[in-house]
Amino acid sequence: MQNKIGLALFGALCYNLTQGLAFTLVRMQANALGDFRTLGLVVGLPNFALVGGSFFWGVIADRWQNRKAVVVLCAMFSAILYIPLPWLSPFGLIVVRTLQSFFLGGMVQIATLFSELNPEARATLMGKLEAALGFGWGAGAFLGGFLVLSEDYGSSHPTVIFSFLLTASLGIFAVVGYMGSTERYTAREVIRLEFGEYFWPISRLFVTTFIMFFGYMFFLSISPIYLTEVAGSSFGMGIIVLLSGIVHAISAPYIGRLVDAYPRENAIRASTIMVFLSLTIYSLTNNIYLITLAFLPPIYMTYFLGARAIIADNVPYQLRARAMGLLTSFSLLGSGVGSIVVGELLVNMNFQDAFRIGSFLTFISMLVGWYPINNKNHS
Repeated sequence: MQNKIGLALFGALCYNLTQGLAFTLVRMQANALGDFRTLGLVVGLPNFALVGGSFFWGVIADRWQNRKAVVVLCAMFSAILYIPLPWLSPFGLIVVRTLQSFFLGGMVQIATLFSELNPEARATLMGKLEAALGFGWGAGAFLGGFLVLSEDYGSSHPTVIFSFLLTASLGIFAVVGYMGSTERYTAREVIRLEFGEYFWPISRLFVTTFIMFFGYMFFLSISPIYLTEVAGSSFGMGIIVLLSGIVHAISAPYIGRLVDAYPRENAIRASTIMVFLSLTIYSLTNNIYLITLAFLPPIYMTYFLGARAIIADNVPYQLRARAMGLLTSFSLLGSGVGSIVVGELLVNMNFQDAFRIGSFLTFISMLVGWYPINNKNHS
C-alpha cells in the first residue's frame, strides 16, 4: 500500500510541476503576445472548460467506478497538448488551452482517490497529497522563471520551446506515476441516490467557493506579471513562488492533521481570512517583502483540504466523485469570471485598484463561509 501511495504522490508531484511551469509560461506568453485582456481570456476561458470537464469526468468516474482510469486518461491528453503552445497566436493559445483544460478537469479525481484510502484520516492523507502538489507547483513556477527571460516571451524562442516541451515530458511522468497507484474498492449496496438530497445541505460551501475564487483571481490570474514587475525580473518572481511552494509542502501534513482533529469549517474560515488579508496587503503596498509574506500562506491548499473533507463526510461514495468535481467546478467558474473581469479592468485600471475590488469580494466569501455545516460522516 505504501509503495502504491508513493507512486501516486510521484505522479501528483510531476503533474503539479507541469501546472507550476504552465502557471508562469502561459501567463507570461499570453501577456507578451497581447495585453491584459488577452491574458484574462487565456486564463479565464479555459477555466470554463475546466468547469464542464471536472463535473463531466466526475460523472464518468462514478459510472466507471474507476477514478484511476480517468486520472491516467486525462493526464496523458493534457500533457500532449503542451507541445504546440510555443508556436501559437493569441487565438490559438486560447483554443488549445481551452481544449487542454477540459482534460485537466479530470485531475480532481486524484483527490477523490486519496480521500477514500482511509476514512478515518482523510484530511491527513490529502495533506500528504497537497504537500507533493504544493512543492511541485512552486518548483515548476520557479523553473519557468529561471528558464525563460521575460523579454523572450511572445515568440517561439528556443528557451520558450524547451520549457513547454519539458512541461509535456513531466506530464508523461505523471501518467506513469498514476498508472502505478491504487484505488480503494469497497463492496457497497447498489442503490439509486438523489444527488440533490446531498447537494443542498452543503450548497453554501459551493457558494463560498465561487465568491472566494472570483475575488482571489483579481490577483492570482495576473500574479506572474505583477510579481515580475515588483521583483524586477522573472527569476525574482520564480523565487517568490518557490518559497510559497515550500511553505505549502512543509505545512500540508500538519494542516491535514488539524483538519482531521478539529471541525472542518475552521479550514474554510482560516483560508478566507488569509486570502482577504493578502489581497488587502497587495492593494496597499508595493513593498517586495510584505508582498512576499502575503503570498506565502497556503490559502488554496487549506481551503480545499477542508472543503474536500466536508464533501467526503457528507456525500456517500456513489456520488462523491461527482460532488468533488462540482466543488472544483464552482472554484473554476469563479476563477474564470474573475480572470476575465480583472483582465478587462486592468486595461484602464492600476493593479492596486483591482486588488481592492478582489479584497472586497473575498471579505464577502469570509462572511458566507463562516457558519458550520452538519456532518453526516459517510465512509
